[in-house]
Formats: sequence, C-alpha cells, structure tokens
Amino acid sequence: MSRSFKKHPWVTDGGTPGTKYSKKFANKKVRHAKNIPNGGSYKQLYESWNIRDYKYFWSWVEAKADWEANKEYYEKRGYPTLKTYYRYWMAHIKGK
Repeated sequence: MSRSFKKHPWVTDGGTPGTKYSKKFANKKVRHAKNIPNGGSYKQLYESWNIRDYKYFWSWVEAKADWEANKEYYEKRGYPTLKTYYRYWMAHIKGK
C-alpha cells in the first residue's frame, strides 16, 4: 500500500452532490452550441455559479483549533480525542 501524502492539504467540492453533473452539463452545452465566436464568449452559454467549484486549504493547525473550539460536536461524531481526530484528518485530508 502506498504511503504517499499530498504536499498541501487542499479540500475541494469533488464529492458534493451535483458538482460532477453540473460540470458535464455545462461542457455538453458548450460543445453542442452553434455559432460561438472566438474568444471567451462561450462563458455566456452557461452560468458559472451553477457549477459550484470551490477549494480551500485546511492545515492541521486549523483543524486542531476547530476541534478544540467544537469539542462537544466532534465527540458526538466519533472523535472523542485529538488523536482520533488527527487520524481522520490524515486519512481524508492529508492522505491521497
């Protein structure tokens, strides 16, 4: 099993329901459109806010501060100690 890690712990909305469908739909609409002038006018065919594409950086320092601030919430979710929360962060954020 690979023991490689991401260089930077970025979190994206790749798992958000509808994101993948929205991107496919937008791409299909642009590909099948007729009479698109050259340049960036293809952007007018589909509203970009429907794609819901975002990305943010979540370092261990920020995650630890979040756990300490919302300790009761994370205890109910199955992370009673900082060590268990660190394992979650490593597996889902830092790990590939």
